[in-house]
Amino acid sequence: LTSISADLAREFPATNGDHTMRMGLLLDRALGNSRNALWLLLAASAMFLLIGCANVANMLLARGVNRQREMGIRMAVGAGASRIRRQLLTESCVLATLGGIAGYCLTVIAWKVLPAVAPTSVPRLSAARADAKVFAFSLAIAGANGILFGMAPAFRAIRNRVVPGRASTVPVTLAGSRDRLRGLLVAIEMGLAATLVVVGGQLLASFVSLLRTDPGFAADRVLASVIIPDQARYNTPELRGQLYRRILEAVRRAPGIESAGTIDALPFSGENHGGLIGTNNASENHNRVPAEIDIVSSGYLETMGVRRIQGEWFRDQDMTDSDSVIVNDVAAQKLWHGESPIGKLVCVYCSSNKPNDWKRVVGLVTSIRHRSLDEPPQPSLYMVSHSLEHAAFVVVRSDRPMKDVDKEIRTAVGSVDANQPVFVSATMHDLIDDSLANRRFIMGLLALAGCLALVMAAGGVYGVTSYVTSRRTQEIGVRIALGATRRDVETLVFRQGFLTALLGLVSGVILALVLVRVLRSVLVGVSANDVPHLWIEAGTVIFAAALACWVPARRASGIDPAIALRQE
Repeated sequence: LTSISADLAREFPATNGDHTMRMGLLLDRALGNSRNALWLLLAASAMFLLIGCANVANMLLARGVNRQREMGIRMAVGAGASRIRRQLLTESCVLATLGGIAGYCLTVIAWKVLPAVAPTSVPRLSAARADAKVFAFSLAIAGANGILFGMAPAFRAIRNRVVPGRASTVPVTLAGSRDRLRGLLVAIEMGLAATLVVVGGQLLASFVSLLRTDPGFAADRVLASVIIPDQARYNTPELRGQLYRRILEAVRRAPGIESAGTIDALPFSGENHGGLIGTNNASENHNRVPAEIDIVSSGYLETMGVRRIQGEWFRDQDMTDSDSVIVNDVAAQKLWHGESPIGKLVCVYCSSNKPNDWKRVVGLVTSIRHRSLDEPPQPSLYMVSHSLEHAAFVVVRSDRPMKDVDKEIRTAVGSVDANQPVFVSATMHDLIDDSLANRRFIMGLLALAGCLALVMAAGGVYGVTSYVTSRRTQEIGVRIALGATRRDVETLVFRQGFLTALLGLVSGVILALVLVRVLRSVLVGVSANDVPHLWIEAGTVIFAAALACWVPARRASGIDPAIALRQE
C-alpha cells in the first residue's frame, strides 16, 4: 500500500491546493478500502487457521487417550514427566511443520492461479511471490501452533498415572458431557465457522444489494470509447476541438447511432475532475461545496439517459463559448436549499484566483454515481463551453450489438484521421462491473473461506461425536440390551454432540453481528444486518452441525448388544 501511494504521488503531482486536497482524499479513500479489505481477509484466514488447530488438538487429545497404556509403560520404566512432554510436543510440532510445508506448496500453486482469476485492478497482485520469507513465515506459524495446541494434550496425557495391566483390560469411558476440553474445542470450531459464514453472508447480501443500485443513468445500450489526440499533431486546444468536432459529426452520421456526445471524465472510468462551486464570493466558505465538474458536449446527458428535472439541455451552439451550466439535484439542494436553480448564477472552480467565474444555470438533472455504486450521490456540475477541446471520451447510444457499434466508431474516426487510434471501447455496464471487480473478488475469497471453514468445523464435530460414540460402545450395548430403542440411542448421541455445537453457533452468531456492525464503520457499502439472510446463514450452519451429529448417532443405533457385551 505504501508503494501504491508513492507511485500515485509520482504519477499525479499536485499543482495547487485544491488538487492536493482532492488527490489526498481520493488516495486515502482508495487505500483505506484496500487496507480494510486486507485486514478482513487476514481475520478470516486467522479464524480458518484456528478451526484447523482446534481439529488437530481434538485429534491429539483422542490419540493421547488411546496412548495412555503406552505412557503408563514409559513412566513405569523410568521416563520422567518432562521427557513425555518433550516427546508429545515434538510429535505435535513435526505434524504442524508438515502441515506448514504443505500449506506453502498450496500457496505456490495459488500464486499461479490467483493472477489469472483476480481482476487486474487488484493493487500489485502480480508482484506478490511465495518466496523464502513466506516459507519462513509459514514454518514459524506452524511451529507456534504446534507448540500452542500440542501443550494441552501433552499435559493431559501425563496427568494421571495409568496402571499398564489394568489399562489393557479396562476401557476408558468418555462421556461427551465429561470431556469439557474437547467440548470447548468443538464449540470454538462451530463458533468460528458460524462467524465466518454469517459475516460472509451479510457482506454478500450487501454486495447483491449494491449490484441493484441505480447508477443514475440508463447504462443499457451505451458504449464509450477513449480517443486521445496525438499531442505532436494536435498541440493546441483549437486543433483538438476541430478534430473532436469532426469525429462527433462522423459518429452521429454512422448507421444505427441514436445519439452521441463527449465528456472529459466519464463515470466509472477512474477519471474525476472536481472543484469548488458556490453562490457568492469565494471568500465565504459556507457558500462553497465540493463538486464533480465535468465538461460535456451537447447530446452527452441525453445519450447517457440522465433524467432532466427542469430547464433545458445543452445546444450545439453552446459548445463554442457559453456560460451555461447544468447542475444536479444534490448541488441545487446544498446551494439553494430547495429553490429552483434555473437562471441563478454559480461560481465554478471558486478560489482566491478565480473569485468571479460565474456561470448561469440552465438545467437541473438527477444525480448520478460517478466513482462507484457504494458512494452516495455527490454534487455535480456540467459545463459545455469549449467542451470539444477537453474531450477524452466519446459516448454513443445504439440498438445494434456493441461489437458492431465499436466497428462503426472506429470507421468514423478513421474517416476523419486514419492515424488517430481508438484506444479502448467499453460498455457502461462493463465499466460498472469493473468498478466492483475488487469487491467481487474479495467476496469470492470470503465465501470460499466460509464454506471451507464450515466443512472443517462439521468434520470436527463429526470426528469428536464418532470418537466419543466409539468409546461408549459397551455403554450403548448395555442400554440396548436393557430395552433402549434405536430412536433413544440416536437421540442420546445426537443431543450430546449437537448441544455443544449449538452453544458455539449461538456465540458465533452474536460475534458475527458485532463484527458486521464494526465493518459498517470501516467498509463502504456494508448495510445493516439482513435478518432473512441471517436466518439462512444460521440455518446452514445448524444443518451442517446436525448432519455431522446425525451420522454417528445413526451408526450408534445399529450397535449389536451381543457384540458390545462380548467386548466387555
